[in-house]
Amino acid sequence: METEGKICNVCGSNHVIKSGVVKRPRCNYQIYLCKECGKYLTDRIDTNPIIERSILKPAEPKPYNFSWSNYNQAQMDEKLLFLEILHELCSYIPKAPPCVGRPKADISDMTFSCVSKVYEQLSSRRATSDLEIAKQRGYLTHTPHFTTVLKYFKIPAMTPILTDLIQLSSMPFKDLEDTFAVDASGLSSAFYSRWLDYRFGNDEGKDTKIRNWIKIHLICGTKTNIVTHIVATDGHTNESPLFPELVRKTAENFRIREVSADKGYSSRKNVQLASDIGTIALIPFKVNSCDSSKGHMAWKRLYRYFQLFPEEFYQHYHQRSNVESTFSMIKRKFQGRLMLRYEQGQLNEALCKILCHNICVLIQEAQALNVNLELNKDVYKFGRLNTNSSL
Repeated sequence: METEGKICNVCGSNHVIKSGVVKRPRCNYQIYLCKECGKYLTDRIDTNPIIERSILKPAEPKPYNFSWSNYNQAQMDEKLLFLEILHELCSYIPKAPPCVGRPKADISDMTFSCVSKVYEQLSSRRATSDLEIAKQRGYLTHTPHFTTVLKYFKIPAMTPILTDLIQLSSMPFKDLEDTFAVDASGLSSAFYSRWLDYRFGNDEGKDTKIRNWIKIHLICGTKTNIVTHIVATDGHTNESPLFPELVRKTAENFRIREVSADKGYSSRKNVQLASDIGTIALIPFKVNSCDSSKGHMAWKRLYRYFQLFPEEFYQHYHQRSNVESTFSMIKRKFQGRLMLRYEQGQLNEALCKILCHNICVLIQEAQALNVNLELNKDVYKFGRLNTNSSL
């Protein structure tokens, strides 16, 4: 039976019939036979899509309608709305049980004070007057001493509280964000450590000083740059092992359609984890990567998709650039330098910067997209707060 529309590219005859299918690991080929010249022709076919490509269909581009009036209004009202939103977030923190001895400071007030200090980018002494204004407006029950604020930065129990507040502040975008990006970046401290420069070929035994730093690993939405989860570690922690935690925590509150990351996160375990929770991990492959699954079939499917449709792959992957924009927003507005001395204080200070960023995104998007800023305590609860910890 002749095939309609098929013409032999050797003799130009249209007397061409199908002559079987050849299956190959990466794709299949339809074989044709020309009755006139006896030559065989081949066409590549994709009878079994490697990845559900309908999931990766790009959304229709929306016109970029930037409103200067909305932007101006958001910037003018930011500080007032910031205090209001932060006060509401801190009101969800459970009260610590009564203790024997001298009463301790209220944990919600101290969280409010720590985040406010980071937002103002002032020293703890100069930030005291701003805390007094917050008290007069009803956001604090009393104005804490600046040494008390510094003390609470160094308390380990503040870390899960701030992490939960970051997740809670992202909840208004639950129905808006479905594509996410993962990356890590460093925040330097104001202090230095000793470093021997053997590696760079300098004089043997020569001492230099480099800044200490910590690394923040975060996952953010690609539409609004809202951070949905963060892990702060020391500056030498590898990035790839933290990918599962970032994706799992986000999947608890969001429907993740795609998640993008750079080659530093390329591993079979990470790709398989994303597939198990119903999403696609768009991670480019390294030069020495192969399609061997080693028990992780999602890796093999993604590798073949990467080989067959590289342009479509990179079209979706380049949404990862939005996480770089998120880091830029944080460092330009709240600086990329940490002012506290001790490591625990630096970790909590970094979390405060991310929370400040999320609140500012809420304020901006409330003007641009009319996002409802109402936070429902029943939707999200502080499950990791240990009220028995020493605060």
